[in-house]
Amino acid sequence: MSKKCGKSAEFALVREERSQLVVGYGKTKVDGKSLYEWYEVYFNTKKSGKPTLDQVKQAIFDDINSRTDVKIISGFVWTPKAGGDPIPVWLSTENQFNFKSAYDLAVQKEGATLPVTFKMGEAADGTPIYHTFETMEDADDFYLQAVAFVNQTLADGWTEKDNIDWEPYEEYFNQ
Repeated sequence: MSKKCGKSAEFALVREERSQLVVGYGKTKVDGKSLYEWYEVYFNTKKSGKPTLDQVKQAIFDDINSRTDVKIISGFVWTPKAGGDPIPVWLSTENQFNFKSAYDLAVQKEGATLPVTFKMGEAADGTPIYHTFETMEDADDFYLQAVAFVNQTLADGWTEKDNIDWEPYEEYFNQ
């Protein structure tokens, strides 16, 4: 799977290259330019033969799921409401669990478990970024923004899947 960028004429729904079949999807115009972006999934036809439409759908859905997961894990940047620089946050499944557990405990104990410090992620140079949650307002702000980000990212992935027009693929794969 890969992301491509080019002129509209360079995009192909399906094309054969050597011993593989390349299936493009998700073509969108790049703002302010005469370029388009799209994604491609690849099938080794020499090894496995021509894929079925169901296999193509599954590969595209898997690609969208994978990109959604990557965005959830590494795409959230929290800007504290109380001020301060934006903080890139690593939202791995483990970190999401740890953040939720600490938040739930703070809520249950009416903030008595604060302050609490978390490693939020790393700067571009690999330096760890820590944040200490001092107040419930700080914890609320972070937690609600993180949950909203995850929910919106999931919804975006669902929308991307729902908006695929399968008809042109059906014409190619049902020949």
